[in-house]
Amino acid sequence: MEELIKVTTKGDTQVVSARELHEKLGLTTRFSKWVDQNFKDFIESVDFTSVTTVTVVNNGAKRELQDYAITISMAKELCMMSHTELGKKYRKYFLELERKWNDPKEVVKRGYAILQNENKQLKIENGILKPKADKYDRYLSNKGLITITEIAKEYGMSGRELNKFLHDKGIIYKKGDKWFVYQRYANDGLVGYEIFMPEDREIRRTLKWTTKGEQFIRNLLEDESIVPVLERPSQMMIEEDTTEYDGAWFTASEIAWKLNLNPKQYAKHIGRIANDCRLKPVFADHNRYCRKIVDEYGRESYEYTAQGAMIIEKKIKEEMEV
Repeated sequence: MEELIKVTTKGDTQVVSARELHEKLGLTTRFSKWVDQNFKDFIESVDFTSVTTVTVVNNGAKRELQDYAITISMAKELCMMSHTELGKKYRKYFLELERKWNDPKEVVKRGYAILQNENKQLKIENGILKPKADKYDRYLSNKGLITITEIAKEYGMSGRELNKFLHDKGIIYKKGDKWFVYQRYANDGLVGYEIFMPEDREIRRTLKWTTKGEQFIRNLLEDESIVPVLERPSQMMIEEDTTEYDGAWFTASEIAWKLNLNPKQYAKHIGRIANDCRLKPVFADHNRYCRKIVDEYGRESYEYTAQGAMIIEKKIKEEMEV
């Protein structure tokens, strides 16, 4: 694959130069302004790291420039946010890099490289080198992890349903019959992999979650008003129904406009009402109240059926009467 932009490795993460990406995208906005406008949605030391580059100017003088080492995942999103044809081109390039980086065979190769490096540093204890097999086993086993099924059970879900939820949230993706975490979350300590390598047989690799990862999933579910079964009220909740709907769809802004409210001020509030009333689909793309739509840049939004809009309108009117 042709290298469209220089990619380097930092720890177990691929990074690129923010300045080089800015230049490759052909943006007219000043670099510093572009950073101010776009980096606020990312996390320093997770998605990007500040670095200083040195360039030679006239008469051989050196000049220091502010730059950032950004992850492939962040670079991909910045490409999408540029809304340009070049952005689409580079996003496809980064998607391919991400796919190859997360290929199970490549992951195992990197694991071997780490083990080789660590084995070189093993000290001889009592004149005997610590067996490589023990070190290897500890690296691959990742004891004390929890399966997705164990977490899902508490919420009345199957492991398959919870995996789909995490996939829709952009946390994990599937390759073949195995799940992998996206690079953006790879260094957050959320997951571990149990790898079994029987002789002369295919490597078996299983994604599991750490205690931190379990809490991360719980927070995601809580944001969608999904609580453990034991914490749910006894009254009947709105049931998800994926029956096809052929009527009109309404955006949050259109619902606000209909009620003579400021769309900009009420759009997010309407989204919160939809969450509280459990109108949004969780395990499907649509239900009888709402559907999730994704534009060409991967941005998600919601539209509501006439029934869904009516529930929201009623709730807003009740709030105004209080």
